[in-house]
Amino acid sequence: LDKNELSLVTGKIPRQKRIQLYRSGRIIFATPQCVLNDLKAGVLSLDNFSLLVFDEAHRARGNYAYVNIASIYVRQCSKPLILGLTASPGGSEDKVLQICRYLGIEAVEYRSDDDPDVKPYIQPVEIQWFKVGLPEEYLKIRSRLREMLIERVKYLQSLGVLTFKEPAFITKKDLIDLNREIERKLGEGRGGYLYEIKIQATATLSIAHMIELIETQGPEVLKAFIDRTITGMADEGSKGHQYIANHPLFIEAKIYTNQSLSLPNPKIERLKELLREQLTTNPKSRIIVFTQYRDTVNMILNRIKDMANVKAARFIGQGLRDGDPGMTQKQQYEVIQNLRNGEVNVLVATSIAEEGLDIPEVDHVVFYEPVPSEIRYIQRRGRTGRKVAGKVSIIMAEGTIDEAFYWSTITKVKKMRRIVKQINRKIQQTRKQVELKMEEKPLKPVDETSLKPVKEKTKPFIPEYIETKGIGKTLRWLMENLPIKPTPVEDIVKLATETAGFSKAQVETAIWRLIQQGILYEPKPGIIAKP
Repeated sequence: LDKNELSLVTGKIPRQKRIQLYRSGRIIFATPQCVLNDLKAGVLSLDNFSLLVFDEAHRARGNYAYVNIASIYVRQCSKPLILGLTASPGGSEDKVLQICRYLGIEAVEYRSDDDPDVKPYIQPVEIQWFKVGLPEEYLKIRSRLREMLIERVKYLQSLGVLTFKEPAFITKKDLIDLNREIERKLGEGRGGYLYEIKIQATATLSIAHMIELIETQGPEVLKAFIDRTITGMADEGSKGHQYIANHPLFIEAKIYTNQSLSLPNPKIERLKELLREQLTTNPKSRIIVFTQYRDTVNMILNRIKDMANVKAARFIGQGLRDGDPGMTQKQQYEVIQNLRNGEVNVLVATSIAEEGLDIPEVDHVVFYEPVPSEIRYIQRRGRTGRKVAGKVSIIMAEGTIDEAFYWSTITKVKKMRRIVKQINRKIQQTRKQVELKMEEKPLKPVDETSLKPVKEKTKPFIPEYIETKGIGKTLRWLMENLPIKPTPVEDIVKLATETAGFSKAQVETAIWRLIQQGILYEPKPGIIAKP
């Protein structure tokens, strides 16, 4: 195969150049959103493509680009052929069948590590897990927060929600589900008592999150959350968070948190042991440490930076989050290159590194905490054992949500493998159910010379200046006064500044926060609407 017959297509390439690449390439490697945009614009047709391959096929859900691309392909091509590849299709039969429907899959081939056509190409992976006990100081923090959580749940139950369980058994997931339901109802234009429930449910979720942080991350990360979210939102006028900040039990928990900062963190100590052992045994090792939160990434780096033989770097996403600007694509690329060439031997990463990273030299993956998702578990595990034998170490805090997540994930993985082995029986029922989500009119390619000049993309809404003072009041005003129909941001800003006296920075920051939380979205750049 001639190298010139391979084409790489991304959104960074000008459209006219992409058209040439589509026409000249026999095998085209492309990002899905770019392909979908070109299909919608009519500059690409799939009628003469003999095969479409969807990598990481488990992403084919909802509005992800894979779904619409497959739908267009089966309409445009007289003999469509689709291949989906994934190591983790999902932990339920419904999820697997949904992927098959969306991609038009008619048969599933399953391979395990032990299959003869796979075994020669992979290396063995040893999986080990380590339990660590929580110090007494951590338990004191947890007990105060648990008392607060039960108290807040009882209050929510008095408002008529979360009544399906005893207060002590309400979980963080229950609170997340409640918040989503309230946001949905508010989005429908319903208000009144829902605002009080929303305020209290958000604050209660913050308490549940603090419990999870002290159990699974440690006091450093908990303190960062308290300073940024609890104190920050209380200062902005959030009644729910003001209640938390002034509660005697929270004040006690905060004191214990500050006292615990100087104590050894049992997870960090275990992580240090693992790094020390690995780099002593094999100084050329490459290690990835996965964790859920950016605050934890920063904390881990701070704790291991002075260790002998450790050359650590962080790897996080590109988006702004909690005041952290993230990494640029260039910075991400440089870090990966440094890991490959040995300038970095320990990568501390969030979920951004779970998919797509192909670094054959990685021989040890550490989970700083278990994840409650079979897909993420398999993706993390898959970062090692490629070129050399690998090792996976999972650190969990004993008697906490860590253990529940670990055993839940192991059960889901076993169930997923069992489902995939037997799924072909069910697929026959769904062969004709490929969901066509786009309009039925044919999409025809246009001649290159007839293309209109490509307009510069309008960037998603970002405030010129992030304001924190008075945001609580601004958020409440927005929730009560947002129009039902999609509206330009500038019109909302004008209305809020002229009628309510807020500053432009306050209104723009509040709008941006609601977009980040999913309460608002941008159907078009510069236009906001309720979901």
